[in-house]
Amino acid sequence: MTATRTLLALAFALAFTAPAFAAADYTKRLSPIDPAVEKALLGKWTNEGDHLVVEIRSVDLKSGAITGSVRPTTGPAAADDHELTGWISAAPARVDVDNVMPVTFSTTLYEYGTLPAWAGYLKDGKIVTLHYLVWPNKTYRWDHISTYAETWTKLP
Repeated sequence: MTATRTLLALAFALAFTAPAFAAADYTKRLSPIDPAVEKALLGKWTNEGDHLVVEIRSVDLKSGAITGSVRPTTGPAAADDHELTGWISAAPARVDVDNVMPVTFSTTLYEYGTLPAWAGYLKDGKIVTLHYLVWPNKTYRWDHISTYAETWTKLP
């Protein structure tokens, strides 16, 4: 059997034997997402560290997906909006335990080749995050991921 026929046979076999991935069943969510969260998240946010402006444009209360844009305020990346994707989740509040709304979002700053991601929570009108920034080129192997703590406040 030629290499081409072998590859075609393998592709055919995989196409018909690979398991199908089912869509997520959000009815199994631990806790429904409160509609007030959508109002709290929509809009523009910034932080004091790098002064990025994140605009959350949509919140899907069923899936928890958030979308929007990121705009750097300085450097080559400041000329364009960058796509923002992320998630929120929820759990029922428990007595005598602090409760927050988990939030994550990320983008690509393709002008630098970097991938920034933020993970944290919404509480008291602020988004508190750890910022992970992955760099493609660094002098040392151990220096490709930078981390920072950032607090985001909503712009008027």
